[in-house]
Amino acid sequence: MNLRAKLILAYTGLIIIGFGGLALVAGRQISQGAIEDFERGFITQAELVARGLKDAVEHFKEGETSQAEVETAVQEYATQLNIEITLIDTTGRPWLSSSPHLPTPNFKEYPEVKNALDRQKTYDVRTTNNTTTLYAAAPIIEDGQVISVVQIATPFTQAQATVWQRWAAMTLGITILTIVAIIASLWLSTSLTKPLTQLRESVLKLASGDFSQHLPEDRTDEIGELARAFNHMANQVQAMLEEQRSFASNASHELRTPLTTIRLRSEALREGNLDEETAQQYIAEIDDEITRLSALVNDLMLLSRFDSGRAERGREAVQFHRLVQSLIREATPKIQSRQLTISLEIPDTLPAVQANINHLQVVFRNLLDNAIKYTPPNGKIRWRIWQEDGFVVSELTDTGTGIAPEDLPHLFKRFYRADKAHTRDAPGTGLGLPLAKSIVEFYQGRIVVHSHGIGTGTSVTVWWPINEDKDESDIT
Repeated sequence: MNLRAKLILAYTGLIIIGFGGLALVAGRQISQGAIEDFERGFITQAELVARGLKDAVEHFKEGETSQAEVETAVQEYATQLNIEITLIDTTGRPWLSSSPHLPTPNFKEYPEVKNALDRQKTYDVRTTNNTTTLYAAAPIIEDGQVISVVQIATPFTQAQATVWQRWAAMTLGITILTIVAIIASLWLSTSLTKPLTQLRESVLKLASGDFSQHLPEDRTDEIGELARAFNHMANQVQAMLEEQRSFASNASHELRTPLTTIRLRSEALREGNLDEETAQQYIAEIDDEITRLSALVNDLMLLSRFDSGRAERGREAVQFHRLVQSLIREATPKIQSRQLTISLEIPDTLPAVQANINHLQVVFRNLLDNAIKYTPPNGKIRWRIWQEDGFVVSELTDTGTGIAPEDLPHLFKRFYRADKAHTRDAPGTGLGLPLAKSIVEFYQGRIVVHSHGIGTGTSVTVWWPINEDKDESDIT
């Protein structure tokens, strides 16, 4: 059973149970109210008949009219109101009736008659010979004295007919409401399940590689939020796959270039037709390409460890001033060959950070190498390091070529080069910044690149968290 059928059954069941319970409770109230209304109305009828017959009865009692004239008036009221009328004297004996046969028993003991003789208007329900009858009585008063009592009677089935009429009206109303509610539940269940069905179909198409699937986002409820989440997921998946395709294409290109150089140079060496100087040059080029290829593979392997979560956080306490001075000594030949000037500002009291020293070396070696590669001769590099809000902050600034504003958002993409031509004038794998970012964020740090445009230089700032709980005796 699908979700839509379950919702329809649940809504329909709740509606039927709810309206059924309402009908039972309301039905009892309606029945009781209908009977009470009928009884009160019947008492009012008795009072109206008593008022209507008052003059005729008074004239008869005074001898001014005959009993036949009173009987005519009684028959008119009985026919008009479809009731039985009986006139009773003050002793409780009937003296005139609209029925063909005058009742013989003394009526004084009947509650409604007894109360009427006491100037009260009441009713009573009695069953005789399996027939239930409703009675009401009202006094006829002259000069403050009761001169007669009017008793009216009608089968109780008339009251029951009123009850059934109200039951029928209520049942019709509840039936209409139930049908409307069921139709509303069908619409509601469809409105809830239709987007889910669309989502299911879109997910299946997305899984098959169709990334054009998007759901409408015009709703403001949870379904709309789900649609927006799906569309965002589809965009993210598409972007991720495009990035993977680009990564595979760039990686194959970066691998193919040194391999092609190695193959061509090795073929030339194998033929043995080269002079000694050219042969040594080719051997040096092969060594350079092997070094470049090895660096590329190492970077890819390190990136894969961070991507897959297999990298382990270092437990060493590393002093930044030792790390930085070591990297500068290592890069001094390249700095001197390009006639660059580098200045270092770092306090001696800087606390140690907890990390794998190899990870730190990869990050800051890549940043320093970039500053050296992209700074023209006679340029300057400034490296400032300080402590701020629980972080060691490193700011490496150069007077190099700078970065165009449109390139800044893409710098951390793998194999991305700001020059867009992938020239070999500034050798590298294109993985330095992405790898640095992966390592820094792995340690809950942050890295930001600033540049005001081409020719304005570049500044790279790294926030590396400090672990102050580490024993300072274990310092690298």
